[in-house]
Amino acid sequence: MPVRRDFNRSVAEYRAALGLAEAAGGLAPAVAPELPVRQRQLITRLAQAAAVITPGWLGRPLTDSTDDLPLGRSDGTQPLAVRIGVCNVGGDYAFAAVVNLLGTGHLFIDADITDDRVLSVIRSTLVRLLAARGTDSCRPLLVDPTGGDRLAPFTPLVEAGLTSPIGGDEAGLDQALGEAESHVKQAAARPDPSDMPELLLVITRVPRQFEERVNRLAARAVSARLHLVVAGWSGGAVRQATHVSVDEQVRLAGVALPVAVDDVPDEVVSAVCNRLAAEQNWLIGEEP
Repeated sequence: MPVRRDFNRSVAEYRAALGLAEAAGGLAPAVAPELPVRQRQLITRLAQAAAVITPGWLGRPLTDSTDDLPLGRSDGTQPLAVRIGVCNVGGDYAFAAVVNLLGTGHLFIDADITDDRVLSVIRSTLVRLLAARGTDSCRPLLVDPTGGDRLAPFTPLVEAGLTSPIGGDEAGLDQALGEAESHVKQAAARPDPSDMPELLLVITRVPRQFEERVNRLAARAVSARLHLVVAGWSGGAVRQATHVSVDEQVRLAGVALPVAVDDVPDEVVSAVCNRLAAEQNWLIGEEP
């Protein structure tokens, strides 16, 4: 498939440049103006490859300027990666931190959504993927066992019937995992599950008693068109997942450079969700 082949080629270019930049070492902001030519070239390669992998909603800053971008333009079988932030080496030398998700893998974060940086990653990732894919081919399933209202801006999706009510406790997590497991079984029973909608399961914290279940689910998920965005994870490495660590700094998949995560204002989240809900209402013949 040409689209997947081009995507894989660009991802390989991004990873190769990232690996070379890491091997070169010394990419500290304090010395950025004095970076050797080779390292400056690698950073330029990274920025260019990231731009190819994350067009439109997947990589643009999430501000009011995105209001005019069309929704749901990516093909339902096309793999999608998202930008979660920027690695800034100093001066004009920076590149997007990119995570492969739909069609290829998962995102696991070791801190939970009570950290504002994690909240930003989860919200920006959701907005980017849903806006790019559209809710007709990608259905979100949201669980926030922290008991807060941090995912409240996504409520218009619930009201439009585009997702189940947001789970707010361990019972809600158990129910969501059961729904995801059922999705995997349905996919396994089909000769070709590519015509099934994708399911995007977002969990903002994973209690220890659920870790093994989440791990088993993730291992079978990608081929079943199920993808996980999980925060508050302490269960170790997960197959086909990109891991993000959060302490004093945010780091992507062991990369030495810190990531300045993308923020997304409440009004942008609400605007995108309301647009998606309005499109759903139009499709079923209701007034938007």
